[in-house]
Amino acid sequence: MSLKVGGSFFVIIISYSYIYSTIRKKLINQKSIAVLPFENLSSDPENEYFSDGMTEEIINALSKIEGLEVTARTSTFVFKNIKKDIRHIGNELGVELVLEGSVRKSGNRVRITTQLIRTDNGFHIWSENFDRQLDDIFSLQDDVSLLIAEKIRENFGHLSFEDHLVKSQTTNIQSYQAFLKGRYFLKKWNLHDIAKGADYFEKSTILDPNFDLPFFGAGLSYSLLGSWGQGN
Repeated sequence: MSLKVGGSFFVIIISYSYIYSTIRKKLINQKSIAVLPFENLSSDPENEYFSDGMTEEIINALSKIEGLEVTARTSTFVFKNIKKDIRHIGNELGVELVLEGSVRKSGNRVRITTQLIRTDNGFHIWSENFDRQLDDIFSLQDDVSLLIAEKIRENFGHLSFEDHLVKSQTTNIQSYQAFLKGRYFLKKWNLHDIAKGADYFEKSTILDPNFDLPFFGAGLSYSLLGSWGQGN
């Protein structure tokens, strides 16, 4: 009798797993990914602006790939500093893949570690370490993004993307770092930090007047300071 009950229970579990897997495949696009906030492993906690910046740049790069669904930053950053089973995160965000990683910045050296993980079973598809000079940051972002795209294409079918997903935005790395700091503080969405962000955007424009993005960031920051300041 006990053998029959045990066998029936096993059949039920197998049937449930099959049904769940079938339904999940219909509900979730296999060519979908969420990039979780990269962990800052630098000795200086203030380098968090850099790890957040790398996360955003990878999200922006992957968003350029036709046929790939990429979860927005506002949704993925909810999981910042939260330890949770990747399978549960995948279900909450409705994605097949999750990219997680870490950034270690020391002087002019950067090391990025990445892992591409399936959310249906929690298994790793791919992992890689990248060690570069800070001067090569745009090339590093491009390499990471392209390798992720290749791995998705290998495992889930055709994707169309260009030879490069990230283009160099400035040759002045100090200006770029100031821009990342500006964006980091701006997205804290309080008057004190927005004001700090505006200062960093201004510094970025001075270091490289041909770098467009910090001008936009400064304009947005001052606009928010004006409207929110009046409200307070």
